[in-house]
Amino acid sequence: MQKKSAFRKFKIVGLTSLLSLVLFALPASAAWNDTYTGYATYTGSGYSGGALLLDPIPSDAKITALNRTQLDYNGIKAALAGAYLEVQGPKGKTTVYVTDLYPEGPSGALDLSPNAFNQIGNQIDGKINISWKVVKAPVTGNVSYRIKEGSSRWWAAIQVRNHKYPVLKMEVQQNGQWLNLEKQDYNHFLGTNLGNQPLKIRITDIRGVVLNDTIPALAENGSDGAYIVKGNVQFPD
Repeated sequence: MQKKSAFRKFKIVGLTSLLSLVLFALPASAAWNDTYTGYATYTGSGYSGGALLLDPIPSDAKITALNRTQLDYNGIKAALAGAYLEVQGPKGKTTVYVTDLYPEGPSGALDLSPNAFNQIGNQIDGKINISWKVVKAPVTGNVSYRIKEGSSRWWAAIQVRNHKYPVLKMEVQQNGQWLNLEKQDYNHFLGTNLGNQPLKIRITDIRGVVLNDTIPALAENGSDGAYIVKGNVQFPD
């Protein structure tokens, strides 16, 4: 009996040690303010017609396209759309606005506007090593909402703009419950059958900070073009 008991103890200790090693080996989820490393290229596009539908963008703004891995942070489509990134290169730092997808870029890669690239590297090099992280956006006033063209009480796509930190989640209150609207590749939250009354919404940023707001009632049909609605709240610093 003593031999069997000792053998069981050995098996339990051995399995516990093995499990500990497996858990230790699993990669931890990236924190929202982690520093990423990669490379930067440059492009003149991204000011209009970008994948994230953030037009209009001032022609002198410092902008970037972001690789798919970090754009879809934590598996959420277009999670870092509209984020501001502080980028360090060989010549110094700059801050850029995420307006587009860099489809061929690997993890860590940015495709900068020339005015941003020139602040941190030499354009003649074409590609430079960089590091970057998400920072607070230099915005003032409250958040705003872009209601996509064709939206109505039956189908609506809603985008959050002018936020201090990237917005990962939007919920709408329906019949006393919160309904999650899934974020799409084109940087809008999609909902159906939302009704023709003002929408009570709840938005959550990348830090987990939650705000409650109200959006005016949607149109009865989908004949309207895109329009902007001013919000009543803003994320704290």
